[in-house]
Amino acid sequence: MSDMLEFISKFTEELPAEAAKGEEALWEYLARRGAGIVNCFAASFFEADEQKKRLTFRKSIGPVGGDLVGVSFGYQGVVGFCAESKKAILINDAENSPLFTKKVDKGSGFRTKSVIAVPAIANGELLGVMEFINSIPGAFSEAELKAAELVTALTARDVYIKKLEATVKQLNLKGESTINNLSGGFIGADMEGKVIFFNLKASEIFEVGQEYLNRPVVELFQLCPDIVGAIGDVIKQNKTVRRMEFRCRVNGKEKVIGYSSINMKGVDGKIIGAGVIFQDITNL
Repeated sequence: MSDMLEFISKFTEELPAEAAKGEEALWEYLARRGAGIVNCFAASFFEADEQKKRLTFRKSIGPVGGDLVGVSFGYQGVVGFCAESKKAILINDAENSPLFTKKVDKGSGFRTKSVIAVPAIANGELLGVMEFINSIPGAFSEAELKAAELVTALTARDVYIKKLEATVKQLNLKGESTINNLSGGFIGADMEGKVIFFNLKASEIFEVGQEYLNRPVVELFQLCPDIVGAIGDVIKQNKTVRRMEFRCRVNGKEKVIGYSSINMKGVDGKIIGAGVIFQDITNL
């Protein structure tokens, strides 16, 4: 048991480094290192599609592992039952188990004797099923089942985080594209007062580049004091305005700027900053 705890501790310590490499590396790490922790000959991760009730070999190590990656099938056998029930399973006599199907063994020439199947779940979502096959000592123990559940849960958590990060990045890119394509200027700052948006139209109106991006909003004072005031009112007092205007000197020219100020919200609906939408209405 002390050796197993040491292996799990080592697994946990090295997990962040694998997470930095991405989702594929995490499942590979779980299959490779998990097989060592539960002391077995082979291991496979099956990605789950709960809507279609299908499983796909995503990662597989062992005698026939490389031949199986990419193969999909409907919920069946031990891994299918595990996916359906979302419960871990330990079977030490696969041939006589009603849950076991011999289809994969027949197709691959591999003989399955003992199995641990664990659902990979994070935030209530089934990501897939991790299967450990053929205990080296001959039979899996309850301690090895618990160890398999633990390392699978830790890996699933990190995979889920990577998926969330990818989603947020996509949303941010989509948001930036939308902001840059606005017909008016847009300047936005986070709750700490740092400029996080300064779109192309804002650069055109104020005849500057992108030098104010990622700088403290107070530095906009030299550009246009009223911009600082409008953003500051939203951040500090939650005070927004609609259809107001101010005058501003831009490279010696006086411009009339029509603007509205807004709260900026994240994907979860929480306020993440303040923004000013504006247009040059000098000649209107």
